Amino acid sequence: MPKVAIVGEGVIGCSTALQIAKLAIPDVKITVFHDRPFAETCSAGPAGLFRIDEEANREYGKRTFAWFAHLHRTAKGDETGVKLLSGHIQSDSRERLEQQKRAYGDIVYNFRFLEQREINDLFSEPSRYCIHYTAFASEGNKYVPYLKRLALSEGVDFERKTLKSLEELAEEGYDVIVNCGGLSGGKLAGDDDTVYPIRGVVLDVEAHWHKHFNYRDFITFTIPKESSVVIGSVKQDNRWDLEITDTDRQDILDRYVKLHPAMTNPKIIGEWSGLRPARKSIRIEKVEKKLDGKLYTIVHHYGHGGNGFTLGWGTAMEATQLVKSALLGTTASKI
Repeated sequence: MPKVAIVGEGVIGCSTALQIAKLAIPDVKITVFHDRPFAETCSAGPAGLFRIDEEANREYGKRTFAWFAHLHRTAKGDETGVKLLSGHIQSDSRERLEQQKRAYGDIVYNFRFLEQREINDLFSEPSRYCIHYTAFASEGNKYVPYLKRLALSEGVDFERKTLKSLEELAEEGYDVIVNCGGLSGGKLAGDDDTVYPIRGVVLDVEAHWHKHFNYRDFITFTIPKESSVVIGSVKQDNRWDLEITDTDRQDILDRYVKLHPAMTNPKIIGEWSGLRPARKSIRIEKVEKKLDGKLYTIVHHYGHGGNGFTLGWGTAMEATQLVKSALLGTTASKI
């Protein structure tokens, strides 16, 4: 019986586990390993608005968007955490918004630049330019558990275990090991020191009347969730601490209230801090290894930065094909 280990229970690990299970290769045992409760992971907090930072990742985003559209048509949003939102992104740099258009303008719905009259009507102290579009958002605390439930129904096991290296799983007889370790991905791989954290903080506030996402320059924003509205954020490279300070809270609120004065003195009902697992580019790579004369395969799948929810299903499709090729080789070698 070929054995597959997936390291990581976040959005990347669960997306990959579900897709591998759906390959329906006979007699394959799949286990997801995680080192902490899901509520303490980076995937538990985001509101997951679809937005692509790098144009090179367009195809991954396009595949994820199609998956979200399928869920939106076929499953209840209060179960999946996936919903359709419209909103705006402002900037004084037209080129930054043109880059957004190139990255995903033809993937989302209703993408366009606003006219000056619309900008003046909608915003206080507006930026010079503004785009509008409609896309999906996927709430981490609902969407990832939904993927996990689907994976469990396909026979995937989940086990809590702290690993120092991927070789530990090879020693336990796993034929294929998928490294979805996020911020720990490079360390677990043992050959990559380029992964770094981007610290983020968001506040959950009570604002049931606020129905559209609202951004300025990709860091100051609100995203409506099912029962609250997320206000964010800070983006601090190479900062590892998770403590949310009064300075963080005041900075976020001051910036957003300038954009949207109606949000003055919101009722804060929760807050979240997480470390986005950043890398110059996402690593999706198959590596053949040998331990005590036995061959095994590692598939690396990490480094999504702040785009894990936007790109994760699409990158998991590619990683899953690498796993499939390794599994078919393993299965054939045992016949």
